[in-house]
Amino acid sequence: MYLTNEGRGYYRGSEQCHTRAPFLILVQPEKWEERNEPIRALVRKVALHQCGQFMMGSAKAFGHRIPISGSYGADGLPRSVPREVYNKAIPVPQELVDAWNKGGGWNSCGSEAAAMREWAIKTFLTQERSWLEVP
Repeated sequence: MYLTNEGRGYYRGSEQCHTRAPFLILVQPEKWEERNEPIRALVRKVALHQCGQFMMGSAKAFGHRIPISGSYGADGLPRSVPREVYNKAIPVPQELVDAWNKGGGWNSCGSEAAAMREWAIKTFLTQERSWLEVP
């Protein structure tokens, strides 16, 4: 989910694209047995490009490349990431996780989108911009 209108969408021939802008990525550990841990979030600059009916891109975080597809990084679901990335991400408040679970999104954000975006802006964009620095 893009957090600002810092970037802009455009068309390159018949392909829809978006310039790099702050993007909220929900994450969970990639190991199946660890997925009962809380959902966390991080923000990275992402550029999405149309690939068939999907919007695809990638982000770099803590030495790892993370494939991104649609909202929240995995078409409305948390993106599975290596443990090193998950450990450095910020926990999402339980009330937002509950709203996300009940939000009704299908391959996209649901009714929780405005609250999730507001939380992410307050959490990531009003502090130092160190969230942009990728080691």
